[in-house]
Amino acid sequence: MKRVLVAGGKNLVHTQAYRQLAALLALTVLSGCTLNGSEPNVETVSLYLNVEKNDEFVTGLNQDNFGLYEDGQALPFRLNAPEASASIALLIEYSQSSVFYLEEIEAAVQGFLEHAPEHNRYALATYDSNLAIHADFNKRTGKLREAYLQMGMPMSNEVSTYDAIYEMLDKVGGLPGRRILILVGSGVDTSSEHTLDEVKQKIEAENVTVFAVGLSSVLQTILDPYLESSGRLTLIQAQSFLKMLADKSGGSAWFPNDVNAFAAVMRGVMKSITMQYRIVYDTKARGSCKPSKLKVEAFSVVNHKREDFNVRVREGWR
Repeated sequence: MKRVLVAGGKNLVHTQAYRQLAALLALTVLSGCTLNGSEPNVETVSLYLNVEKNDEFVTGLNQDNFGLYEDGQALPFRLNAPEASASIALLIEYSQSSVFYLEEIEAAVQGFLEHAPEHNRYALATYDSNLAIHADFNKRTGKLREAYLQMGMPMSNEVSTYDAIYEMLDKVGGLPGRRILILVGSGVDTSSEHTLDEVKQKIEAENVTVFAVGLSSVLQTILDPYLESSGRLTLIQAQSFLKMLADKSGGSAWFPNDVNAFAAVMRGVMKSITMQYRIVYDTKARGSCKPSKLKVEAFSVVNHKREDFNVRVREGWR
């Protein structure tokens, strides 16, 4: 095999191997997982979930109405009330391309401000090719309204959706308590440095619930007569991306195609947050190098007959 030398006489193949090993070790340290076979540390975590029957929220359940399984193993847990104040970030796609659905964005923001309870902490951010924080976390929704009204025109036609979501997950994920990201965007990405797989791994690692309000249905309605098959595929993939974020984190994804529906969708998002249950348990999965799978059962027993409910909860931990 031909040897390729770099400055200083080092073999390039060996250099690349060293870099790969260093990157792996760095990732191991940053993620907290172990490679030497030792047991990962136990961590107490909170799961936030919604329980539904026929698209209606089920309330009033107690600990005996739930079962928790991690990688198929039943685990002990306790049912606690969710924290009174949640950290909720509203992230909006806002580029020159947003001219197609500015009215829908306006309706979503107004619906958000109208239905957001005052006791939570809120932040407002937008993205085109870059992420911009317009209002950091505070309990006054009026500050978000002021910040939104003061936003200038977007400068870029590109949308770095993956980068913006990755950065916001990192920011929100470092906060204490209940953490929620509400995304209003098409899901289309044109210029990100982060990849889809990196965002997927990030949502699996961070304890942040994502609620996605998709604008791609609006785009498809407007542009359908002019789209080729590749354009339609892009919008389908964008919707799948938003649904993936919601499914993996225990949230929901909506795809309204009428401007009048956006306020109602935001009301539904806030109701979902209000109706969340919180399960607290000890896990080793977040210190393990392999992804875990979670399952939560919710049910009632009446006259010795069990009725199971639908549960929206994160898929697991990475």
